[in-house]
Amino acid sequence: MMERTVTSWQDARELFKKWRDENERRSEEVLELWISALGPNVSKLGDEKWMVLEQVATAALDLHNMPLADDTLLELKGRFPKSERVKLLQVCRLQALNRHDEALKGLDNMIARDPTNSAAYKRKISILKGQGRMVEAIKELADYLTKFMSDQEGWSELCDLYLGEGDYAKAVFCAEELILHTPHNFFVHQRLADIRYTMGGLDNLKLAVAYYSQAYTLNNASLRALCGLFLASSNLCSNPRLPAADKKELTKVVGWTAKEISKRYSGSSLLEEAKQVDMLENVFGNLQIQA
Repeated sequence: MMERTVTSWQDARELFKKWRDENERRSEEVLELWISALGPNVSKLGDEKWMVLEQVATAALDLHNMPLADDTLLELKGRFPKSERVKLLQVCRLQALNRHDEALKGLDNMIARDPTNSAAYKRKISILKGQGRMVEAIKELADYLTKFMSDQEGWSELCDLYLGEGDYAKAVFCAEELILHTPHNFFVHQRLADIRYTMGGLDNLKLAVAYYSQAYTLNNASLRALCGLFLASSNLCSNPRLPAADKKELTKVVGWTAKEISKRYSGSSLLEEAKQVDMLENVFGNLQIQA
């Protein structure tokens, strides 16, 4: 849906610039405005024309409008024959046409020319994931993160990939990296706690309790952290290897968390209570301890 009425090509130009500045793709709106307003007046844009053409090419590829994508890519390639950004768009065209092997070869060439080309790495990983080649995707993403260690989204994605493969130890490493980058983000503590809880065993459960506790400290509105703390503490209390002193303290935690969870229901309407029950069932269902 268009965010404001466009009455002239100048209005369209301003919207295109706004979307570029805010890194919004808005593919449907871009093509609509290009066809109705900006395309017929593209000669009036000066050098801004090339940025607009890049937006249009990206939008056309998103919506599989290959004739328009080909036309804009031809213009961009003619003006910038050595541009890596244009080459990446050409790779995206190959991907849109399901010519994945050619696309991957093009990306390998781009990375060989410039090992710091993060966009090429990300596109390659995306293609490999799309083809179900998870082992290769993991290898490429791990290699990428040796060069771009501060990429939090990369660490989060690698964590997900390892979890999908059942490699919990490596998923833990990725989650710990995320905590180093964002120590005050409750979600990353909660995520690491989930993994430790799933791994099971005395040491992992102790760590799960610690991370759930920290997650709840950072965000006491998190029902998942509260339920996780209850479950991890309860399971830890039933472990015969747990020292009596630790069990005594954890029993208090179990009692306290049970009361806190119960409070979430007091005074709730039937509809709110039903929603909370569904949420609680999802939390308990997702947290399955390993034997």
